[in-house]
Amino acid sequence: MIHLHLTALVLAIILFIITYNSIDSPDGESKYSKALHMVLRVIYLIILFTGLMLFLDFSSGDQMMYGLKFLAGLITIGLMEMALIKQRKKGTGRNLVIALVIFLIVTIALGIYLPAGPLSALFA
Repeated sequence: MIHLHLTALVLAIILFIITYNSIDSPDGESKYSKALHMVLRVIYLIILFTGLMLFLDFSSGDQMMYGLKFLAGLITIGLMEMALIKQRKKGTGRNLVIALVIFLIVTIALGIYLPAGPLSALFA
């Protein structure tokens, strides 16, 4: 389940960058940006489902840290979606992208730190 979660997370980051740049292209909005955005939303659902499963499996050990990781992940997904919507409406989504990067770093750092993370698996 962790591998599916990490794979979906990497795909979401890559698709977010591609979608954000296709909306922001100088030629106007790409005809594929709407389809990419819909695929990205499906990947959000996969991330949420696998994250919930991991939360339920591992939260018995350190409930507060897993709760913070889950909350940071929800905020990260929300910021991804808000940045794309703001960009689509011809606003500047730059501030949202900066906040997204900060929350993404926090979420990844919490995921690495927690006992189910890859850093803990090295020393187990």
